[in-house]
Amino acid sequence: MNKRILALLAALALAAALLTACGGNDAPPPEPTPVEDGEQTPPPGNAPGPQPAAPETNPMETDIPDEPDENGQDTDAGQPEADAPETSPPPETALEPPPETEPEPAPVLAPEPETESVMAGDTYTISVALAGGSGRATVESPAKLRYEGGKYWATIVWSSPNFDYMKVDGQRYDLINDGGNSTFEIPVAAFDTPLAVIADTIAMSEPHEVEYTLTFDSASIQDA
Repeated sequence: MNKRILALLAALALAAALLTACGGNDAPPPEPTPVEDGEQTPPPGNAPGPQPAAPETNPMETDIPDEPDENGQDTDAGQPEADAPETSPPPETALEPPPETEPEPAPVLAPEPETESVMAGDTYTISVALAGGSGRATVESPAKLRYEGGKYWATIVWSSPNFDYMKVDGQRYDLINDGGNSTFEIPVAAFDTPLAVIADTIAMSEPHEVEYTLTFDSASIQDA
């Protein structure tokens, strides 16, 4: 009886020793570290931590799959990209037309007769107007007009004897009279338009060329 009790006690003692040996390496779990507000507490044990957030995508850049057509084909497959719309050039600014000006009346050229024999030796009269100079000198009007050598010639009689020559288109014409008021015969290039002439006067202390214009009225031509 005593042997059985001793054997049982020994067995209990051995079992206690084995239990103590098996559980002696287990350490108590660490206490959680306090965290401040806003920080994430790490999960206990081997649970994985927070995963990084997926990158944000721009909804405008997201490729939207093309809708297939009735045959199940991609409608954009094989289609070239549409060209960018062409921009129209800015409209040109319309230039305003220059103000219309009334054209100057064209001079009436002295008509050439059908044959020289028709007017050769014939004389006519024509009204003539003088402009320019000091305004004191005048010429007789109407003046004599004749046709010779393919030109019309007018006899100009001044109101003064103090003119010694005239110039028309740079050509000098001398007096055709010996006494009385200065008289010249000059060519008439056109009717009804002012014709520039120069008359040299000796009335001053020295000779002086004066610029004038003569206008011959074609409507006033009459037989002499």
